[in-house]
Amino acid sequence: MKFNILEKYSNNEFPIIIGCPSHLNQMHNFEEVNNILNGQLDNLKKQQIISSELGEVTSTAVTVNNNIVKLISIGLGNLKEIKENDYQVIYGNLSRYLHSNKIETVNLFDDTFLTQNVTEKERLYRFGWLSKQAVFQFDHYKSNKSANVETTINFISTSNEDIESYIKHGEILGDSINLARTYSQTPPNILTPDYFAQQIEEHFRNSKVQVTIKDEQAIREEGIGLLDAVGKGSVNPPRLVTLEYKGSKNDPIALVGKGVTYDSGGYQIKSKTGMPTMKYDMSGASNVVAMVNAISELQLPVHIVAVLPLAENMVSSNAMKPDDVFTALSGETVEITNTDAEGRLVLGDAVSYVAQYKPELIMNFATLTGAVVAALGLGKTGIFSSDADQYIEDVKKAARYSNEVSFELPITDEEKDDIKSSEVADLTNCILNKNGKALFAAAFVTHFSGDIPHLHFDIAGSGETEKVSFRGPKGATGAMIPTVIHFLKNR
Repeated sequence: MKFNILEKYSNNEFPIIIGCPSHLNQMHNFEEVNNILNGQLDNLKKQQIISSELGEVTSTAVTVNNNIVKLISIGLGNLKEIKENDYQVIYGNLSRYLHSNKIETVNLFDDTFLTQNVTEKERLYRFGWLSKQAVFQFDHYKSNKSANVETTINFISTSNEDIESYIKHGEILGDSINLARTYSQTPPNILTPDYFAQQIEEHFRNSKVQVTIKDEQAIREEGIGLLDAVGKGSVNPPRLVTLEYKGSKNDPIALVGKGVTYDSGGYQIKSKTGMPTMKYDMSGASNVVAMVNAISELQLPVHIVAVLPLAENMVSSNAMKPDDVFTALSGETVEITNTDAEGRLVLGDAVSYVAQYKPELIMNFATLTGAVVAALGLGKTGIFSSDADQYIEDVKKAARYSNEVSFELPITDEEKDDIKSSEVADLTNCILNKNGKALFAAAFVTHFSGDIPHLHFDIAGSGETEKVSFRGPKGATGAMIPTVIHFLKNR
C-alpha cells in the first residue's frame, strides 16, 4: 500500500473508510464525518448497514456532495475496552478487504480510529504491520496470476505525530514476516540447502549483515558431524549459514533456526499423510532470516549472531540409519534411534557452533515435534527455558504484546538423564516408546548450550496454519518473528 498524509478531506470521488465504534459518541470526530456524510451516520448505524463488531468490514453507497461514494466501515467495538492487539484484527481485516476487492485509492479518516486506550504510535505501527502481513500471497509458480492492485490510502489525520515513521516501522515487520513466508512456501525441489543459502546471501548483499556459508566439505572437515549425518543422504548436500549484525559492542544474542528444507523422515519414513507440507520444516530458519532482516532494517542497537543448519533428510544408500553413531561438533557421540528425529541433530550442532561466540542468550526456533501440538494444540508455541529464567517473562510479555499465543513448558531432570541413556554412545536422539517427546527434544537441543542461557521455541503447531485470518492466508505464518523483535526492542 502507498500512503499520502493529508490534513483535510478534499476528494469526493474515492471510497471513504471510517472506524465504527459501538457508540458513535465515542468517535473522536463524529460531527465532521457526519457532516461529510450528510447526516447519514446515525441512521446507517441504527439500520445495521454498518457494523461496530470488532474487525467486521461492511460497505454501502452514500451521497457526498451529490456524488455516490462507497463507504467502507470497520468495526471497532467498545472504544473504552479496545486493546492494542485488537488493532491487528481491525487493520488486518481492513487490508484484506481492500486487497481482495482491488480498490485502488481510498480516503481513510484516521481520527475515527482514535482511542485513549492505545497510543497513536502503537496503533499506527500495527496499521503498517498488518497492511503488509495480512495481504501476503504466494503465486510465484501459477501461470494465471491474479492482478495485484496496490492501494493508495489518503490518510486524513489531525495528528501532529510522526505518522509516516510509525507506519514505516510496522511495514518493516510485516515485510520481514512475508520474507519468511516466501522462503517457507517455496517448493522443496527449488529451495535446496544450497539454493536457500545463496538466496540469503543475495538478500543481505548490500546490508549491514555479514553472511558466511560453509559447504558440505567444510562441514565435514570441521567436525559438524550431526548436520553432516542428516544431510549426507541427499543429492543436495547440507550448508551451514552464519549471519552477523553488529548493532552494538555488547555480547551477542544468538538466534538458531532449524533449516530442514525437506523431511522425508529418512529410513523411518513418514506416512503418506505425514509427508506433505514437510517443506515447512525449514520455517525455523526462514523465520530467523526474517528476524535478522527486521533487526537490520530497524537498526536496533543489538549484536546478533544467527546460525542456520540447512539440510534435506532423505533416503539413500548414504543416508543415516537407526543404530548409527555420529560425533557431534561438541565431540560427543550420538546414537541414532530415530532418523525422523533429525531436527534436534542439526540444531545440536548449530547450538554448539554459535556457543563459540559466547552469546549472552541463545534462542532457537524449530518445527520440531508433533508432541508439542498434542500438548498445546494448533496455533500455539511451546517455550522451553534452560538457565534463562531472567529472560522468559520478558519473552512471554513480548508474545502477548504481539498477539502470539505461547506457553512455557518444562525441561526436567528426567529428560536430561534420558538423552544420556544410550548404551553405546554419549547421547541418544530419541526414546521411541516414551511420552514427553517435546521435552526430550528440548533437553537434547539445550544440552549443547552448556551453561549459556537458552530458550527453545517449538513452533510445530504455530509455524503454519490451515485457516485464513486477519494475519493472512493459509500456509507459513512467520511465527515468533514479532515476539523476538519486540523482545529485542524492549531491551
